[in-house]
Amino acid sequence: MVWFRAARADDDDCRERLAELGRRLASAHHVEARAGWRDEAGYRTWLETYEPLAATRCDDFVAALQAEASALGLDALALNGRHVEAFDWID
Repeated sequence: MVWFRAARADDDDCRERLAELGRRLASAHHVEARAGWRDEAGYRTWLETYEPLAATRCDDFVAALQAEASALGLDALALNGRHVEAFDWID
C-alpha cells in the first residue's frame, strides 16, 4: 500500500496520475491497482493498493512503483512524500 497527502486543489491531477500509474503497473506487473482518498483537515489522504503481489517480487515492484510515480509527477503533489507500506498477508 502507498499513502500520501495532497492539497484538495490537486484532486484532478492526483486522480488522473494515479489512474495512469495503475494502468502502467497493472500492465507491467499483472497486479490489480486501486486508489482512493479520504478528506482530512485541509488536504486529502490518498491510498493506493496493488494486489496480488508475491513477497519475492516486492522489492522489484516497489522500485518500479517509485520510478513510475516519480515520472508521472506524483512526488511533486505529495505534501510530505509518498509512504510505502508493505505487508505479508496471513493466508
